[in-house]
Amino acid sequence: MRQQTGLAVLIGIATQTSLAMSEAATAIIPAIPDWLGDPGVIEHPPPGLADGGERDLGTPGSRLAALLARLKSDHLVRNSLYLMLSSGIQAALGFAFWIIMARLFSPGDVGTASSLISAIALIAYFALFGLNSTLVRFLPTAAERNALITSALALVAACGAAIGLIYILLTPILAPRLAFVAHEPVFAGGFALLAAASAVNLLTDSVFIASRKAAYCALTDGVVGGLSKIIAGIALVGTGAYGLFCASAGGFAAAALMSIVLMIAFMGWRPSLRQPVRTLRPLLKFSGANYLANALILLPTVVVPVIALDRLGPQSAAYYFVAFQMASLLYATIYATEQAFLAEGSHADANWREIRRRSRRLAIILFLPGCVVLALGAHWVLLAFGPAYSLHGTGSLELLAVAVIPIAACNWSWTVLRLASRLGPLVFSSAVYSAAICAAAWILAPHGLTALTVAWPIGSSLGAAVAAAATAVAVRKPPARHRRTAGSRPALTRTR
Repeated sequence: MRQQTGLAVLIGIATQTSLAMSEAATAIIPAIPDWLGDPGVIEHPPPGLADGGERDLGTPGSRLAALLARLKSDHLVRNSLYLMLSSGIQAALGFAFWIIMARLFSPGDVGTASSLISAIALIAYFALFGLNSTLVRFLPTAAERNALITSALALVAACGAAIGLIYILLTPILAPRLAFVAHEPVFAGGFALLAAASAVNLLTDSVFIASRKAAYCALTDGVVGGLSKIIAGIALVGTGAYGLFCASAGGFAAAALMSIVLMIAFMGWRPSLRQPVRTLRPLLKFSGANYLANALILLPTVVVPVIALDRLGPQSAAYYFVAFQMASLLYATIYATEQAFLAEGSHADANWREIRRRSRRLAIILFLPGCVVLALGAHWVLLAFGPAYSLHGTGSLELLAVAVIPIAACNWSWTVLRLASRLGPLVFSSAVYSAAICAAAWILAPHGLTALTVAWPIGSSLGAAVAAAATAVAVRKPPARHRRTAGSRPALTRTR
């Protein structure tokens, strides 16, 4: 029983990671100031620097003040850090939620609810239709921001509800153990509504990222979403699997509602459905290509665990699963950082070459130390889950840590391709990345778990090489500006 509960907890944590990763196929990277090796632009120099007062830098307090001033003026670094903070809060509160719920609900309820939550996470992603990347890419220069945001939110909400309802109606065939939801109209309607809210929450994150307001992501997804589902879970004790599902998915709904409030109250957004088809039609090609590319990028995270289970058995699959979840915490920082890159490169006044250079340097500074620390500490990290996990999973976690470098290179190149609107190479390199990892995992699986995990550094390195070749062509010209979004007013924010 304890093993079943523990597995369900890990499934729940994996769902949190999947949602974070699905948000991440977008991007915002901050310009790196001179404290990272390159002078940045400071809109308002800190006291003592405006007049060249080098003497003020002699004290630790002055140096700290200068550093904080640079962070405050450099929204690229600041927003990247906020996105990382958001991922960290979500992971911590998600872990706490499942630990608490595993003690308040039966293992059967936890397992069933986890299946429903995993389903709604996938549905929310598929309902985006690539509009998360599209908003980050084109919202900074959009002439009709209110109409673009409203049309995108309406489409995503409708698709989320429709796909959710279709899934529930098909559960007697696809997932018979979840068919009880289809037999109750209230349950089915609630599932569809929560699917729509989850999709909306993912899209509002893209609005914040594009508007250089990533701090709102930490507030809505991390604090509001994380705390509300813990409170709801405690309140719904005794309501069974569906009640536990509502508590968890209700966190996404609460985050979505708070996001809408923040957009109206602090960002000046006013719902407008003026010519929604005309607003979205020019962006459908970009959205479709990103939708396909993002699905390909996420495919190995679904396929490789199935290969491990089928070819190595449940115990090895469990060791791989835990190791991958630990590595995913580092992968999430990659996705968050690349979100910053895409958003900043999309602004009309962006110095594309400078942002590209600084984003590459920031990636090296952030991910290389993390890779080294995770690889060296793999044994001790997994020991927290038990001696068996450390004994059998250390090699896998070390390899997954090494894979951080080519995965970061892939994401950097994909962001450049998005900025340059090189959609064909984006999809092709994503397909190579996905196919290489899945094929290598299948071929190497008979040689053991560690051999199977080698698929990640090998496959991602091949994908990075293909993406880098396409990027070398893309960087020869500035990022494409959509004809309907270029030359418009500043980003969707206002100062109070």
